[in-house]
Amino acid sequence: MGRRFCLKLLSFVYALSFTLGSWATVDRDQVNSWIDENPLLDPPAAGSTFTSKNVESLQPWLPPGFIDELDFPELSIKIQDYAFQANHPTYTEATEKFSGQVSLGQDGRLENYTAGLPFSLETIKGNNPENAGYMIAWNNIHRWQYFGYKVEDLTMAYIGSESGPAPLSSEEGLIGGGKLDRLLNQSYHRVYLNNLAMLPDKNYKVDIKDSKTRFFKDYIEFFSPFNVKGTKFVVERMNDPTADDQVNTYLPTERRVRRFSAKERADSFMGSEATLDDFEGFSGRVLDYNWKLLGDKKILSVADTIQPKLTVYGPHSRVPDDEWQIRNCFVVEVTSDWEGHPYKSRILFIDKETFSVHFSLIFGQDNTLWKTMQTVHRAPSKNKTDIELSVPSWRGQINIDRYTNTATIVRGRSETIHPSMQPRTIKRIFNVSSLTEGQ
Repeated sequence: MGRRFCLKLLSFVYALSFTLGSWATVDRDQVNSWIDENPLLDPPAAGSTFTSKNVESLQPWLPPGFIDELDFPELSIKIQDYAFQANHPTYTEATEKFSGQVSLGQDGRLENYTAGLPFSLETIKGNNPENAGYMIAWNNIHRWQYFGYKVEDLTMAYIGSESGPAPLSSEEGLIGGGKLDRLLNQSYHRVYLNNLAMLPDKNYKVDIKDSKTRFFKDYIEFFSPFNVKGTKFVVERMNDPTADDQVNTYLPTERRVRRFSAKERADSFMGSEATLDDFEGFSGRVLDYNWKLLGDKKILSVADTIQPKLTVYGPHSRVPDDEWQIRNCFVVEVTSDWEGHPYKSRILFIDKETFSVHFSLIFGQDNTLWKTMQTVHRAPSKNKTDIELSVPSWRGQINIDRYTNTATIVRGRSETIHPSMQPRTIKRIFNVSSLTEGQ
């Protein structure tokens, strides 16, 4: 880590300035004003570097709440060249083949969809804000993802509100200050069963019985610490957009499998700052929410990390130590249909090319900014022959609770891979009965 690491190791005084309550409250009106701003300056140029002395000049390209995190002496942000992220040819072909066939139902559901990108940028632009919001939502759900992705070894680091010296835990990529309250280790694997552009000869679905009813499945298993070791989840998203997810978990303390209720998706996941619906910025069911396009913005994000593993620094080890890139994003407001949902609303910044979520702003019931979430990606490989390398890769997520000044840093220790999947392998890994294997 060189000179920068040595500076962090020797200095932690800056952490004292970021104690609980040091931020000014950010409300929805302030965020709306920022969204509506039309910057008079050009975006930061590729190759330029920003430090604490000039970081305020990045304010037009960083959502309120995120810019607050960058006020510390060791800050250094280098701007990357913008890089177009092309979809795999099979996805592009499916998009062209089924172009114009897809529509929205009256309740916002997706109709006549087979594979590829459901809605073009031109179609989105030509619709009212509510319809456009749903179209962007479905484009996010059906973005190019091949069979899904797998991270064999990832961590959830729970960072407390207290100050502390740097490095917090260099072996876990936490090279700033703060206090590490807990570290969970797990694996994560998602597989898609339907609407698969690369399977035209199989009617765009995996040849298994579950593909008739399921859109995707998740398998999650925890390895440490001891009190959560052996906890496993199988999450099944239905093809019917109004059907509840089936979430089954094996709890070692109870030695049984139990079914999560739909409302538990809005609860904290394993005591973290995120819920099941917050994975990758948004992973909920589209029709559980109301969607509205607020506009578009050029946003600075870590869209192509240069780090082998997510590395964070700053007073509480929750700022990516990385290169940033200007991305063109849709700004979408998302509100829950359920009156009892803990979130008043959220604003998503969704990439216009990849339809991945870069940032999420979450508001409490008093309409003040409660949580900020940043997803770190790696761009697809330029190797056009290997389909497994053609997908933008999740590499980590930084979830901050501004009310408590705590955070959860989710970080892939191992590579994010997008493996080809065979029916027999899917049946073996993602079956609910697998939750009790070896117990």
